[in-house]
Amino acid sequence: MRNLFEWIYYLRELLLLLLAVLISVTLLLTNESRQAVFLQSTYAGIIGALPRLNLGLSDMSSYREENSILRERLIQYGLLNAELAETARENAQLRQMLAFARRSPHRLQAAEVISRGAASLLSTVTISAGTNQGVRINDPILSLEGLLGKVLSVAADAAVIHLVTDRNFRVSVKLGDTAVRGILRPTQAGRGIVDGVPPNSRIGVGDPVLTSGFSDIFPRNLPVAVVETVEDLPGENFSRITVRLHSQPSATEHVFVLMEGYAGS
Repeated sequence: MRNLFEWIYYLRELLLLLLAVLISVTLLLTNESRQAVFLQSTYAGIIGALPRLNLGLSDMSSYREENSILRERLIQYGLLNAELAETARENAQLRQMLAFARRSPHRLQAAEVISRGAASLLSTVTISAGTNQGVRINDPILSLEGLLGKVLSVAADAAVIHLVTDRNFRVSVKLGDTAVRGILRPTQAGRGIVDGVPPNSRIGVGDPVLTSGFSDIFPRNLPVAVVETVEDLPGENFSRITVRLHSQPSATEHVFVLMEGYAGS
């Protein structure tokens, strides 16, 4: 109670002013003088305008609600369009895979990439096919572009793939029309070096790099890479050849497992 009295005491001047204004307004509104009548009509006009103002605010509120609904629909349509575009892209890729499988002389098992390595430089991926689908360790893995890797380990319905982009991967290849042999070892950024090619082997930029068939794992003539540079340095026993790998594991979503009994084994 004491606090209330103190609060009133501190605000006494403001409270007196409000009381005086209230009394003045009351006297004016109840008086019949010309000035009072004018103030009363003005007051009535302001009060009468309030409903119309309220209607305007109501309209603005409905417009905001309608705009919110329209924005939600636009977002839904955008998501639907993105989903349709993704479905169309997947269908086109699957049609390419079907055509690839029909042209291939090998027995192929289609699979989907279901997991990728955590490292920034990918060395493995996991696919959705395993022993239940006939997949075995060291089976070659192909993408639509070319050799992707080989099976490193296998479970019932999944397999881990050692990628051709890993620096520890090695594959015997042949280059160009002369089919000169060498060993491809990946380096970085989807590129590699072919070792063991003698100088003046008539290898040119743009020549295809294919599996040689000198392997118990990979059959011959699988596309692996394309030649980017060729250097024959004086005093060197072998040419310095860099290549660009066809397969891009980070963008690959579907693969083929080249099953046991492939042609060229």
